[in-house]
Amino acid sequence: MTVLEALRAGLGDLTRFKGLRQRVEMLVEGQATDWVSGNGGWLVIPLQRDPQGFYLLSEDREGQRRGREVLQAFLGPATATIEAVQLSTAEQADRSLQVAGLVQVSYVRRAAVAPVELLDRLEDAVATVRGRDARVRPIRHSHIDLLRDFRLALLQRDSRLAEQALQDLRLTGQLSAENLRFLRIELLGELGRWRELRELPYLAELLRTRRSRAVNEVLLEMLWWTEVADLCAAGLTPQDVYESTGLGARYGSLAAAVDVPASAGGRAVAAVDALTRGDDERFQRLLHVADDAERERLHRLGALAQPAAQPTTTGGADVRALFEDGQYEVVIQAFLNTADPEIAEFAVQAVLDIADHANGSVVLEIVQALVVEERISLDRRLNRDIDDLARFVDSTCKGWVEWSSRLSRDDRWPKAAEVLRSQHAQWEGLGTLEASKLSQLASDVLDGWTGANADQVAMVLDLLCLAAADTASTAQAVEFCDTVLVVLADQQNMSAPVREAYLVLLDQLLQAAPAETRYRELLDQVGTLWRRVASPTVFDWGLGLVEVLLNTPAPDLGSRAATVMEVLGRGQDFQKRLNLRQRSELEVLAEEVGMPLQIVQEPTEETDGTWRQLDGRVVGLYSLLPRAAESLEKRLSRLCSLKAVEGNADTVSTTALQSLARRADYLIVDTWHASHSATGAIDAARPRSRQILPRGRGVTSFLQALEHSLSPAATNS
Repeated sequence: MTVLEALRAGLGDLTRFKGLRQRVEMLVEGQATDWVSGNGGWLVIPLQRDPQGFYLLSEDREGQRRGREVLQAFLGPATATIEAVQLSTAEQADRSLQVAGLVQVSYVRRAAVAPVELLDRLEDAVATVRGRDARVRPIRHSHIDLLRDFRLALLQRDSRLAEQALQDLRLTGQLSAENLRFLRIELLGELGRWRELRELPYLAELLRTRRSRAVNEVLLEMLWWTEVADLCAAGLTPQDVYESTGLGARYGSLAAAVDVPASAGGRAVAAVDALTRGDDERFQRLLHVADDAERERLHRLGALAQPAAQPTTTGGADVRALFEDGQYEVVIQAFLNTADPEIAEFAVQAVLDIADHANGSVVLEIVQALVVEERISLDRRLNRDIDDLARFVDSTCKGWVEWSSRLSRDDRWPKAAEVLRSQHAQWEGLGTLEASKLSQLASDVLDGWTGANADQVAMVLDLLCLAAADTASTAQAVEFCDTVLVVLADQQNMSAPVREAYLVLLDQLLQAAPAETRYRELLDQVGTLWRRVASPTVFDWGLGLVEVLLNTPAPDLGSRAATVMEVLGRGQDFQKRLNLRQRSELEVLAEEVGMPLQIVQEPTEETDGTWRQLDGRVVGLYSLLPRAAESLEKRLSRLCSLKAVEGNADTVSTTALQSLARRADYLIVDTWHASHSATGAIDAARPRSRQILPRGRGVTSFLQALEHSLSPAATNS
């Protein structure tokens, strides 16, 4: 039954309107024609029910709220009051409305005014609303917001969201082709698609350009997986590996572009380069950051190395050779030691090529002094490189405190967000800062939020949440965590990356077992944020909130139950717009907390077919989360007929873990709750492309990731 048919069924005899019948019919049909389902809309029509009169109708509570605001403004208490009523199956009009989905109803009770006056005002209200386009317009996000979404999707290993964000970035036209290539490399690297990355048609051209550290990190790990790993496993010497792979001839300065890479694969490539060149100091730095297992591998590689001639840096010719050989750190140090004008251009280029934040300002200062003394002849290229170096130094921060101090100033810093995103990975973690500096950081961030750089704080709110989460268990970071929560409370509509990062922060804050008063404060904010963004499109986030609350300590069980029920209750309001998996999870969680909930199951053929792919299959789950496999099996049992859900929580490589990785039809790897040694064993037994990597930290996120892997788009990719 259509909305118009339902409204006509409920109208009854309009002769009671005595001369106003045509106007009432036009009012009803105009609203029904313009009706857009699922858009928080509302209707006001007369119904043939007790009491007779006009009623405000909507699909959900949001529609009622909007309708009440408009009608109260146009009618006023002297004309009518609006009273909520319940539909009854005994009324024919009510049954028609329920079939059409108009389940929220309020009675417009006319005061002591003539019916024509009420109708006049209702017509004015409806005409005003109809003058607005009810279609949902897409929001055009800025390229800065899209970059944030892209990187958070990579952090959560969500290939679908990352690909979509990259496509949206391309359509903005704000990024150069080179920058888009860099982002493509980051995407392929984070997802472990090394062969695809190695076969990019523009890779050779890219290796000749200046690259960011993040891109260099990805390319180094690509070298390890596609070129170096097999040769090292075969027992070749570092010199033979270097020659066989052509690290110098084919990849230029890449092997030396990052002194100490962040990944184990990148460090292995750097070790091959250092041992071949005889750079023992760099090799020792690589050993210093490695764990025990990696250090043992590097020692074995070092034992195979042949003695190498030590580089010399006695003159410009030697430095040129070192520069062309990619030994940028040696070039920079030679310039700092000698301030030789002949090698200034090489030092400037070296700083830019490896993004040397530590030495950039010193090199710039020396070069500028040489220019003033007219000891350097500036050509077009060197002049451009010095300008680039000046901009690089200007946007360089050595740590969180320096960044926040500049953020808090009264003058605008339009690159604050960009600096934090590009450099924070190289800074010392907040856990290493003393209490006074953390307090200063909190104060500076709050000043930035209330000052000239509020937009920059909003752009990095996801990073601030993650940084606060890393320190949530320490007493000295309470002020910083509270500052981040204050900024969050001021957000009118948190973006998806910020919402997901907030879940991480909330999880860590609750894991720290706060006092009862503090716990209630956190729950109050949870409720406020949920009410602000609650809708069918973010219901998965609501499920994530419930997961966090149920899986963390609760000093006040009553408050937790009330918050959980509020989230699930809103899910019931728009359950007809939820998919099969969401409705199933809503039902399971409601049962777990003892909440009465009536779920209307309306699976579509397409949705049923998606989950039926799991019939008779084995789903493997690697997670250190307690009872994760049991909970996952319980939820999946409502969606399909599995053969089994097999869980594993080993913290090291075991036969059982390797066996599960090989034979499971679908394997979910919970990297949020995992052991590095165990995930390494899984990677060795099963490629990343055949692993399902959840974005979040609970069973809900496992189901979401599994649902995505079963979708036709994921199957065809």
